[in-house]
Amino acid sequence: MTRIAIAGAGITGAYLYRRLTEKNCFDGIDIFDIPSKTQCGIAPCAWGASTGFQQFLVSGGLDPELYIQNRVDSILIDEVPTVVNLMIINKPNVIKDLLGGIVPNRTALDPAQYDRIIDATGVARALLTPCKDDVRIPCIQYLVESSQPLPTRISFGGIGYAWIFPIGANQYHIGCGNLKEDPGQKLKSLKWISADTVTRVLCRCSGEVRLAAPHNSLPLVSSSAGKEIWGVGEAIGCVSPLAGDGIIPGLKSVEILLRHWNDAEAYTTAILAEFSWMKRERIVIDKMIARKKLGLGDAWILKKNSTRVGMRMGIRQAFSILENMPEGKIV
Repeated sequence: MTRIAIAGAGITGAYLYRRLTEKNCFDGIDIFDIPSKTQCGIAPCAWGASTGFQQFLVSGGLDPELYIQNRVDSILIDEVPTVVNLMIINKPNVIKDLLGGIVPNRTALDPAQYDRIIDATGVARALLTPCKDDVRIPCIQYLVESSQPLPTRISFGGIGYAWIFPIGANQYHIGCGNLKEDPGQKLKSLKWISADTVTRVLCRCSGEVRLAAPHNSLPLVSSSAGKEIWGVGEAIGCVSPLAGDGIIPGLKSVEILLRHWNDAEAYTTAILAEFSWMKRERIVIDKMIARKKLGLGDAWILKKNSTRVGMRMGIRQAFSILENMPEGKIV
């Protein structure tokens, strides 16, 4: 019997809390988090999820249909219609229900009180030792109302992209993440938020997303005050460097942790194997940061890996997208 502390109550930390409490074999499980300054109470995110989301919620004892706000089967990517299989989820409600209604502990986590500590703090990586080769992309997002239907779209440029995603009831998330340019200025240049299209801005938030990939986020397990700290989700780089999708990878990292609960080496090996495709995406990001010329091989990586987030694109479209992302800066 052991006492468990989870730092971070985002979707990955909340899912881990749910899965561990189901096991009912620990002396106690406490989850800690700091209050978010955003109106919805969570980090910026377009709330998009790809195939597999439903299976994880079922594993957590929830009905996924209660949280799907919209299904998207087509999207404009740089004005090219593209077939997709995406869903917009009510992420705050998912987190709340995974936690079973409990409020995360807002006090400081005392490592001496616990036998196992999990760092699920996302981009903060608050407890693990720092990444040596980190990349974080600044993001901004608006929740808006529109009196007219807005196209679901993505526009690539710099190193990053802007998006419009419908969440139902005439409401949309409009946002941008960019390594090269200020995301707010980039979004402004697109003129997506104007009096002609948006009747009301309901809220605005900003933050960062880690694009490091697990291979560049080592160690995945480290020590502090004599305690082992195990990382999951975005804290260990489980976010697609090219697409920015982290919901499904974060949930997968939890399942891998549960399978290798007492073997840090096996856990690290399994994470690196599962997300080896992210290592290839990170290589493409590094080439763009270094302003190196991109080739068909890089476009093939984007084309192949885009299917993981529910997109179908041809090699020409993938290459065109990468051509619009020529350079950036490391954060």
